[in-house]
Amino acid sequence: MINDKRLILNNSFYISESFNSIQGEGNCAGALSFFVRFQYCNLTCSWCDSKFSWGENKNLQAQTPEQVKELIQASSSPNIILTGGEPTLYQLDQLVVEGKKYHIETNGTIIPTESLETNLDDGYKIERAAMDENIIKNFNWVVSPKMSNAKQELNERAMQYWASKNYCVFKFIISNSDDIKEINETVKQFAIPKEKVYLGIEGVTKESQLNANLVDEIIVNGYNFSPRLHVLLWGNKRKK
Repeated sequence: MINDKRLILNNSFYISESFNSIQGEGNCAGALSFFVRFQYCNLTCSWCDSKFSWGENKNLQAQTPEQVKELIQASSSPNIILTGGEPTLYQLDQLVVEGKKYHIETNGTIIPTESLETNLDDGYKIERAAMDENIIKNFNWVVSPKMSNAKQELNERAMQYWASKNYCVFKFIISNSDDIKEINETVKQFAIPKEKVYLGIEGVTKESQLNANLVDEIIVNGYNFSPRLHVLLWGNKRKK
């Protein structure tokens, strides 16, 4: 840390929590995985279920790339889920461990192959160097753009970047039919193939996920359904 409100995240990683579970969403749902949740986020989505990872946590100590890789290596899970918070605030290409498959859960507002300078709502300024695309193209990127139902606006330049990549899929969270209409417009605007799009249902209760009518609409509109398995199994329990 350089001063009270500036974080240089080239060689520093703030980890909110880590745990073994199954991947709950997206194109690898059900896979045995080790989760590394990073602290800090550049968004403040209204329905976020991990708000504890948004801003400063004085109980956390910065970890080096070597320390994070040791943590990952110690896990028996073959899949590594880097989530947050927002993991692209960090230089993720420094964390590769041989024999592990990396899955990155991002909100899609940041271009990883560019250097970053951004200000968070709590006053922190985040800086990091560009990531090496020759490394990160081997990751499975799950891009989860936040729409109007999260009180957010799309970053069109970043969306164009992600839409051009063959190493990512898109996951949208919906709560009603209007959300699907908005996604239809977004998919058309950025020419995203529907087979790369997964739709999940907003909510942290088991009951919220059992909405057959909404899943019927997902099917009619030609999208993949992303069940939130961790919610169905454990509700809103941490580290699951």
